[in-house]
This record gives sequence, structure tokens and C-alpha cells, in this order.
Amino acid sequence: MPKESIGNDAIKLTTSKVVTLIVSFITAMLLSRMLTLKEYGTYSQIQVVVNLTTVIFMLGLPNSINFFLARAETNKEREQFLSVYYTFTTLLSIIVGLFLVYLTPKIVDFFDNKLLNNFIYVLAIFPWARIIISSIENILVVYKKTSLIVWFRVSNSISLLGIILIVHFFNLAFSVYMFLFIIVEALFAIIVYIIVKDLSKRLKVNIDIAYIKKILLFSIPIGLSSIIGTINITLDKLMIGNFLDTEQLAIYTNASREMPVTIIASSLTAVLLPQLVRFLKQKENDKAISIWGNASVLSYSIICIFATMLIIFSPEVITLLYSEKYLPGVPVFIIYSLVLLLRFTYFGMILNALGKTKFILYSSIISLILNIILNYVLFLIFGTIGPAIATLLSQLFVNAIQLIYTSNFIKVSFFRIFPWKVLSMITIINMILGFLFKYIKGYLNINIVYGDILEIVFLGIVWLTVYIFIFAKELKKQWEALNRL
Repeated sequence: MPKESIGNDAIKLTTSKVVTLIVSFITAMLLSRMLTLKEYGTYSQIQVVVNLTTVIFMLGLPNSINFFLARAETNKEREQFLSVYYTFTTLLSIIVGLFLVYLTPKIVDFFDNKLLNNFIYVLAIFPWARIIISSIENILVVYKKTSLIVWFRVSNSISLLGIILIVHFFNLAFSVYMFLFIIVEALFAIIVYIIVKDLSKRLKVNIDIAYIKKILLFSIPIGLSSIIGTINITLDKLMIGNFLDTEQLAIYTNASREMPVTIIASSLTAVLLPQLVRFLKQKENDKAISIWGNASVLSYSIICIFATMLIIFSPEVITLLYSEKYLPGVPVFIIYSLVLLLRFTYFGMILNALGKTKFILYSSIISLILNIILNYVLFLIFGTIGPAIATLLSQLFVNAIQLIYTSNFIKVSFFRIFPWKVLSMITIINMILGFLFKYIKGYLNINIVYGDILEIVFLGIVWLTVYIFIFAKELKKQWEALNRL
């Protein structure tokens, strides 16, 4: 396999993720305008059901690719793993599809949406396509074919966007869109088989029970964490889908969609984790805490301003992204913008670097249980926004207990674990600027002359300029501290 620069590979992967993210948001924007609330709600229900079942049945299998394929020393070993992997996952995905077909009447009853009966074929095929497509990135990373990942991701995203444009241009029905959607996903799943066969030179049916057991022993513990995380994310949508109608789920789905500002935190985490492992192994706990603090300040300062802007300009953002018919989701959108503030870092990072992953799993389970209880209780008290509040509170709780455990384990005071003073200052200044620009927005009425969109663009630029002026020195200091590693 050819050698390539890790830095170049990282840039290619990040670029493909950004492009895919942009296209996915454009797709959501167009679908929200093109479909009725009932149709978009049905589409959301299919996505929720398939996402949940595939994660549960996948058992963390894609993660086994990085381990087994990377360890294989010969082409024959790689061919054996890939043949076993794709035979097993193909059979598994067929079982998942048949399982969903069997459960269709119960799914229809759960969501109280008879329109789902028209898309049994989607429930049958989509899990297979989703499971097979999910493996390609791991395969291509091991084979150092990151340029091909970019091509695959971008082509898939643009194809899905293309069918929306076709359906819109020819004024076709929602059922036609769903048919074209599953055709595109199935074609890209077939392309995955072709790419893998080309890389391994030979791909055959191989049901090696002993090898499958070995793969499962590795993947299941990782899969459990993925299952818990996915259930946590989809729990509120399941609650809304069960207790309210399909139209309400459509509104909630878009209002709760996470804005792409957390890519900053995930990028910093990926770069920072190996450094923390090294420092903690050498017992340099203070240095590890210090660089984690530097990264946290940088990440929080960026996420905080965008989260504040999303809250202040929430009606305009909702209208811009999804159209006015989704405006009832503004309260949920605001709560999920607050959730963004808790995503500025990975709170279990030190524990992960120390190998204390069991506690991370246990705290995730506690968070899930708490979220289940709060979802129901707060829905009864507050209605639609209750599950969103439950997500915020359960996330806050798990972050707190991970920080407390980290503090106790490495014997660093909780008040030193984070640069609380700087983070508080950033929060207070953002609150002040938020209230100020909310007042300016209401007082100037720029939208009367230029419209809502140009108004928030103009105010956003002014706001960002003021913010950079205030924090430029602090951010430069944190950035230089990180680059001294």
C-alpha cells in the first residue's frame, strides 16, 4: 500500500467532510421547502428508524476494519478479512431489512403514520445500503486512498442533491423522490463492492465462523458505546414521533439538527488526544491539563459566539434554512443552540487518554437512563420542548461527572481542571453582545429596507468584528501555547 502524508490525508478527509456537510444542509433546506410537513416528517421517521436499527445491528463492525485490515501483512490476509467482513455484513443487513419489513405495522402504529406503508421497500433496502456504504471510508483510509474517499463522498452527496433538483424541476411526487433516493443509495453500495474487489483483487463469499467471532469480540464493546450514543441522540425524536403527529416531528427534526460549528472541537480533539496520551504517560499531568485548557478556550470562544448568534437570530435562521413553516420549532432550536455550548470539547478526553474507557461507557449509560426519564417527565410538563430540555440536562450531567471523576483520578483540583475564569468571561461577554445586538436589531429595523437575511448578515459581520477585536489577544495567546508543543 502506498505511503502518503498523514497531514495531507487529514486535510483531504476534512475537506470531504466539510463539502458533504454543506451539501447535506443544502439538501435539508431544499427538502424542507419542497415537501409538505407530512412528507418531510415521514422522511424523518424512515431516517430515525433505519439509523437506530443499523447502529444496533452493526455492533461496531466498521471499527474492526481499522484493526484487522491494518494488521494484515499479506494480500491473502487482507482478502480473507474483506471476504468474511462483506459476506457477514451483507447477510446481517438483509436480516435487518427483513426485520424492518416484519415490524412495519408496528412502526406505522408507533408513529401513527399510514404513509409509511408506501415505503416498505425503502425499509427493506436502505439498511443494506447504509451498512455497506458506512464501511468504505475505513477501507480506503487503511489502503491510503483518501483521494478516493473525497470522490466517493462528494459524488454521493451531489447525486442525492441532484435527484432533489430533478424532482423539483419536473414537479414529481414525494414517492418518486423516495424511489430515486433508494436507487442512488443502492448504486453507491454496489460501487463499494466494486472498489473493495478492485483493491483486494478478489472478493468472495466466505462464512468463516471462527473469524466472525474474532471480529465480533473486538467490535461489540465499541458498538455498545455507539448504540448508547445513537439512542441518546434519537430518543427525543422517538418521543415526539410517538406522542405527537408526523408534522410536529418534521418541525422538531429540523429544529434539533446540530449546526456544523462543532467540527472545530472534533478537529482539536483528534489532534490533541495523542499529545495528552504522551504527557499523561510521562506523569506530566499539569502540562496535559494546560494544553487541554488552551484548546478548550479556542474551541469555546468560536462555538460560543455562533451559538449566541443562532439564539438571537433564531427565527431568521430557521426561515433561511427551512422556510417559515418550521418557525414553531424556534424554542427547540434555541435549546439545541445551548447544547452546542457543551460540545466545545470531549469531556472524557483525559480519561480516554488514560485508558479509563469503562467509566466513559458507564457515564454514557447513566446519561441515557437520565435522558429517558427526563424525556417523559419534561414532555408531560413542557410539551414539545421537554425532550430538548432533557437532552441539555442529561448532557450537562454526564459532562459534570466525567470532569469530577477526571479531577479525582489525576488529583488535580476541579477548579484547575478547566480555565473557568476565561470561559466565564467569554460567556458573559457573549451574553452582553447578544442582548446588545438583539436591541440593535429591534431598534434599527434594517429588515424593512433590506430584508431579514441581509439584516442578520450585516449585524453578524459587525458583531463578529467587535468580538474579534475584544478577544484577539487572548486567542492569539492560546493558539501560540498550543503550537509550542
